[in-house]
Amino acid sequence: MLNQIKPTFTPPSEARALVESFARQDKQKLYPFELQNFPLGVRFQNADPQTRRVIAMAMLTWLDQHSLNSYGRQDQNAWQMGWKMREAFLHMLQFKLPFQEQDVIAMLNWSAYQSSAPAYVYFSGVPQIIKVVGGYLKDHSMSDELHESIERLARSLEAVSMSVEIRRWLLQLKELMGETQVSLPLVPGDAWADTALKEIYAMNARAKTAWAELLKHCSQASGTIPNRRWLAEADMHIDAIGDLYLFIKLSHWFPLVDQSKPSSANAAILQGLVWLCSTSEDPDIAVALAGLAKSSFRAKAVKIGNACLWALANMPAREGLAQLQILRDHSINPNIQKKISKVLEAVT
Repeated sequence: MLNQIKPTFTPPSEARALVESFARQDKQKLYPFELQNFPLGVRFQNADPQTRRVIAMAMLTWLDQHSLNSYGRQDQNAWQMGWKMREAFLHMLQFKLPFQEQDVIAMLNWSAYQSSAPAYVYFSGVPQIIKVVGGYLKDHSMSDELHESIERLARSLEAVSMSVEIRRWLLQLKELMGETQVSLPLVPGDAWADTALKEIYAMNARAKTAWAELLKHCSQASGTIPNRRWLAEADMHIDAIGDLYLFIKLSHWFPLVDQSKPSSANAAILQGLVWLCSTSEDPDIAVALAGLAKSSFRAKAVKIGNACLWALANMPAREGLAQLQILRDHSINPNIQKKISKVLEAVT
């Protein structure tokens, strides 16, 4: 078991007694959890950095000895106590503390053990501990033992169902280990894809990772319209990049599609990127979508053209509908005019 290989931290008796007293304390004022609502939290916040570190590590020792997945949710009292202790520990990690390497390794191994049970992966404090590791590595070099502990946590996460959030944690852990090579699913050859590849590869590692995840999600676009699950996951990717920045890039790339018919390898990604625009209120995006629809229908790229019509019809601002009307009125193809009219009738 992972917790059997954790470096042992023996907290001073005073810190241990303080933590045990907090564990036995009445469960009042738990929601929302605030450290200052408890004597332990007041003591922690008023202490010097080294004392704070000792209290935080004493809390981790308690959590290691009372693992959530050792008793399950059926024991409500134990579960609530464990939740309270975990919340207190994670709140403590928000402070900049002088952690030692063995402290950081202990946190990583505790998190890896918690994450090894899929039901408890979101109770393992991964994002907070990633931040602690990143802060530690700013001032210290990476040892083999620390690298092994980061890798162990990554392996635990890889064994559970991959949500967007867990994939993001994994990429952050790999970045900490120096594995910053990011692979983008776009295939060179299309003018728009070549430009996108050049611009994304020039970004920093975190931005490249966010774009890689977004493009991977877009590559899974299928059907004539996106389903709710696809859109919900897309929203998380948009948030990771920033909607303003994303739509500025797309309004720059879409006009380049007119320079060549999109290759089949990039068509699904382009379709997914178009669908993302249904959440934009930017008039420039509406104009870019209308231009892309026109060039796509002209190039017989019907799926992309239809995706543009759907995105325009579902944009929250009226600009999308206005661009649909302009497209219909300026089209010389009666079939396209009829198609756009049906879209307009469905939303007005």
